[in-house]
This record gives sequence, structure tokens and C-alpha cells, in this order.
Amino acid sequence: MKRLINIILTCSLVVIITANMTAQKVTLKPYGVASAVVDYKYSGATTGLGTLYFDDYGQRSNLYMDVVEMGNRKRGYTLTLGADQYMYSANPKEEGIKMQNPIMKDLVGKQHANVETITKMVYGQMGFQKTGAIIFLDKECEVWTGDKGFAWIWKGIVLKMKYQMRGQETLQEATAVTLNAAIDEALLKVPENVEFTEMPTFSF
Repeated sequence: MKRLINIILTCSLVVIITANMTAQKVTLKPYGVASAVVDYKYSGATTGLGTLYFDDYGQRSNLYMDVVEMGNRKRGYTLTLGADQYMYSANPKEEGIKMQNPIMKDLVGKQHANVETITKMVYGQMGFQKTGAIIFLDKECEVWTGDKGFAWIWKGIVLKMKYQMRGQETLQEATAVTLNAAIDEALLKVPENVEFTEMPTFSF
């Protein structure tokens, strides 16, 4: 369980959600491309590799991480299906965690929000401000910076981010982005062989 809690804290910083809203309904559309597979590498306090899989503009996504943090290896998934998130280990014998997407909790009542204002809200809560643009992996990214790091964002997707957590600094960097990739449907469904415990939603 402690391993999964640590994975949640890490993934909450790297899976950034934006949205379009109407007066009566919240419509998730995290990313500006329909589907992709994004490969990451991590260095600093957390080292290792990760892969983000998503389709339907990010309404279904799964971030797999195989990393070492404080000498402990962690392999796990963060599956996002609309407003629900499921965190589970690569070991199916370990218990998983289900919770509401923390971003969605903060969106409740913000009926006049749009993609720009919601993005500003999300990164503002992380202490970041939009400061410019940069080309990375042949893609024009928005640059967001703050006292605890920076993020380069392309169409809602984190391509590079440096952040501090519990006094430790980690660099997350995309190494490849494959658009319109074929994604194993099993990665975008709740695993049947994992028992999930529901947890209360937290905010940034």
C-alpha cells in the first residue's frame, strides 16, 4: 500500500488534466490529439522509465512507471477513465486504490471555465506560470515555470518536467511520441484480477 501511495503522489504531478465545461456538464478532453503513446525517462531522485497510453483525447489513459525511488523499485499503473482513477501495482497480488481524479473535484462549480483558464488553474496550484514557448521533439511546447520546477506542455501532454517532491528533485523527459498508435485495449480497462480500495479525493 505504501508503494502505491508513493506512485500516486508522483503520477499526480505528471498526469495533468485540462477540460472543456458547459453550464450543466463537465466534458473531459485532456489532450489535443486523439491517441498516442508517450515514452518517458526519469532522472534525479526518481530514476527509470515510464509510458503513457491514451485514446479518445485522453478520456481513457494509463501511465505505467518502472522507477527506483529512495532505493526502492516501484512498478505500477495509473489508469484514468473519465473522473475515476485506479492505481495498481504490476504485481496483481497487491491491492489497488480507486479514487476520483483530484482535478475534477476542483472543477466542480466552475461553469465558465475553458481550456485556457483551467490549465492556468491547474498549473497555478502547482506554483507555475506560463512564461513562453520552446521547441522540443519537433513540437512547440508551452513553458510553465515555478519555484519548484518547470513543465513543457504540448497539446496538454507533459513532454518535459522538473519538479520537487518532499525536498527531492526529479526530471521527467519524453523520449518518443507515437501518434495514432495501436493500444492494447486491456491497458484501458480496469483489471479484473486486482482488488481495489476506494480512497477519498485529495486536492493539490
